[in-house]
Amino acid sequence: MTISFSDFLDSRGLVIFPGGTGTELQRRGYKTDLPLWSAKANEDGFDLLTEIHTDYFKAGADLCVTNTFRTTKRSYAKVDRPESDAKRALSEAVRSARLAQKEVAERPTFVLGSMAPLEDCYTPEDVPSVSELEEEHGLLANWLKEEGVDVILAETINAAEEAKYMAKAASQTGLPFMITFVVDEKGCLLDGATIEEAVNATDFPGRIAVGLNCRPIHVLDAALPHLQAIYTGPIFLYPNGFGEPHDDLGWCFHENEDTMENFLGYAQKWYDSGVKIIGGCCGTTPAYIQALAKAGIGT
Repeated sequence: MTISFSDFLDSRGLVIFPGGTGTELQRRGYKTDLPLWSAKANEDGFDLLTEIHTDYFKAGADLCVTNTFRTTKRSYAKVDRPESDAKRALSEAVRSARLAQKEVAERPTFVLGSMAPLEDCYTPEDVPSVSELEEEHGLLANWLKEEGVDVILAETINAAEEAKYMAKAASQTGLPFMITFVVDEKGCLLDGATIEEAVNATDFPGRIAVGLNCRPIHVLDAALPHLQAIYTGPIFLYPNGFGEPHDDLGWCFHENEDTMENFLGYAQKWYDSGVKIIGGCCGTTPAYIQALAKAGIGT
């Protein structure tokens, strides 16, 4: 019997999110140049991408996030390529996730279709106009629906204004959607909006979870109580691992405090406080997810 994602979420203790995809491509030797960053791998790194998704599933992830962070007509226009190329790359990204899913067909797993800010995740001053937000996010959400993803993941959002139109576009597909924000330690988005303002702005039909991501572990830990104070639904967190953003490559790997051991300690703390879904973002690897699965949190 096929189980819906909402029922799966209700039935499990901890739901395990995967780790980073774009940074894992880079760690394994794929050149992730901006502005397309990881999107080009859907075309010329398909086997490697599928291997990464498979490794996350085999490590214990319940979910797979499509490599569609930059498969937008805006990103492709920056390298003088047409909208049709962006759509084709998105289709290949979903196909890769589904192929990986077949490797763990003995258990229920789900494919999340990723939607990201149209410009950089750390520069809210670059958020496009309302008309552009409506048109381009609507287009991307519909592409993901057409490709048959299980859930839409509107992620790594730095501004409440863009969050609103991402949530609206996701909601209009009729699919369930999850939404995550990039915040500071006080729970404010990078545009200065409070987490309460962002959560309220994205309260559209179909929203099933709210989360925080793409920040160091200690930042998400400090911000979590601010989210828990104003939102009672399922919460998910996926912090960064070792390294930091890089202007040219997208990510630069180096040792820091976001070690696997630190991640596991906080994961237990977060689960104990009521967090439902935990995984990793940039700089995390299948080893992080395997360690999380083996820790038995929530079982």
